[in-house]
Amino acid sequence: MDTDTFVLIVGGGPVGLAAAIELGWRDVPAILVNDRLDTARHPKCNNTNARSMEHFRRLGIAAELRAEGLPADVPRASAYVTRFCGHEFGRAPRPYSDWPTPELPNTVSQITLERVLKHIAERQRKTGVKFGWKLQSFALRDDVVIADVVSANGEQRQITARYLLGIDGAGSTVRRALGFAMIGDDGSIDRAFMGGTMLSWYIRAPTLIARSGRPPTHMTWIINPDLRSMMYAQDGRETWVVHYQVPKGVAPESVDARDTIAAMLGCDAPFEIISGGPWTGGLALVAEHYQSGPVGPIFLAGDAAHLYTPLGGLGMNTGIGDVMNVGWKLAAVHQGWAGPNLLASYEIERRPIGVRNSLLGVRCTKVMDGWTVPNNFEASGAKAQAAREAFGARIIAEDRPQYLTVGIQLGERYEASPIIWPDGSPSPPDDPPDTWDTYTPLDRPGARAPHFWLEPGRAAFDDFGPGLTLIDFGAVAEARRLVQAAQERSVPLKVLRAKPPDGLYRSKLVLVRPDHHIAWHGDAVTDAAAIIDRVRGA
Repeated sequence: MDTDTFVLIVGGGPVGLAAAIELGWRDVPAILVNDRLDTARHPKCNNTNARSMEHFRRLGIAAELRAEGLPADVPRASAYVTRFCGHEFGRAPRPYSDWPTPELPNTVSQITLERVLKHIAERQRKTGVKFGWKLQSFALRDDVVIADVVSANGEQRQITARYLLGIDGAGSTVRRALGFAMIGDDGSIDRAFMGGTMLSWYIRAPTLIARSGRPPTHMTWIINPDLRSMMYAQDGRETWVVHYQVPKGVAPESVDARDTIAAMLGCDAPFEIISGGPWTGGLALVAEHYQSGPVGPIFLAGDAAHLYTPLGGLGMNTGIGDVMNVGWKLAAVHQGWAGPNLLASYEIERRPIGVRNSLLGVRCTKVMDGWTVPNNFEASGAKAQAAREAFGARIIAEDRPQYLTVGIQLGERYEASPIIWPDGSPSPPDDPPDTWDTYTPLDRPGARAPHFWLEPGRAAFDDFGPGLTLIDFGAVAEARRLVQAAQERSVPLKVLRAKPPDGLYRSKLVLVRPDHHIAWHGDAVTDAAAIIDRVRGA
């Protein structure tokens, strides 16, 4: 049966838009439908982490996204205060500068991020971006997905596609139609903060920074005997998103937004509430399956596949990792070099990452349960300030895992994948939280290829090809075997010859997948055909 497109993407949030850009970059025809008429108007995610920025660097858009981030003169740090205009008792900077990556995290509001990603997606030659269209239902017939969609003005049409990506959020129509349950912590456990019913407000307060008398930070934690809240700078000048824990037994609709926000600010700075609404904290849910069968043709990603408490900033970023994984595999099918088992590797690789990453946010909420403020917490005087700072030193140490996540971000490994060639060495631990705030580069199959510079400003990643890349550190004759095997199977493979970076790679040859994870390494090639066939799922 003929189709309208190769891939239908349902959902136009940042993960869905990233999928559209990834497929467009790989020249795969795709249509994206999104039930909202426009991109986000209320902020949610505020951090595009280092691994996501590496993917965006590969797509050639990292600089464009970074230019839209929070102004550089706003320190990337968390301030801990009694009220925004009250006493500061702690400040924790973000120590990103020594991370072994060409792309450090980018602090950018989801409002801005979605807008820019949508413009980039619309530039893709083979990608159709259709906001204001809602998926009603879908069916399979003759290996084709037939989707019924309706526009905001009531127009109905069918879209036929070979594959469908369900990236349609927490209440995913696609996941519900597949009947997949969400497994894990549903947020029903009482927590001191980021558990149960939360309220978020998007506010504008032009004089607040000046009124506070404190140097600004991008993130501010408000802790006092009356309330817990958090404020995240959106533009570094006058807008913030505010998250507030609804007290146990209080109906969210009974909370007076203006009085509550005024209590957080602790001063008479005028403010405007732009938008707001409830959400649920304390979640650590992962779909029981990520795809409808061994070869799809329906796949879940983003919030449709996993729902996290936002502490640690892993929700959207894990979703971006999802679509970068499935994207190159769908492209391999479209280009004709995928083996019959390639698509089956998506759930095998990404669901364990979804479970792993779900643990951080809930762990952080559990830590916050122990933050009981001392007596006279907001009193004036040196003695009270000393008590506050002692409390602050403690909670900054306990809050450390929320921010120092280099091991989570750069340490993703596909240990059980059927499309990598294991080297027989024992698997290093990946246990939270001990291994998540540090990162040791690994040239291990399944791991992200360790970053190194070819010259100042030019990362090895920048010279990788869109298909497989063979890094040759001095085994030209052996490399030819893999090149020939790839050519015989029409597998795109680029050879990158480089000087071995000190201590990062053990082998002379390293075969890297399109998502920059290592597929195989060695000094000699005994069966090139078998290696290439393994990596392409044959």
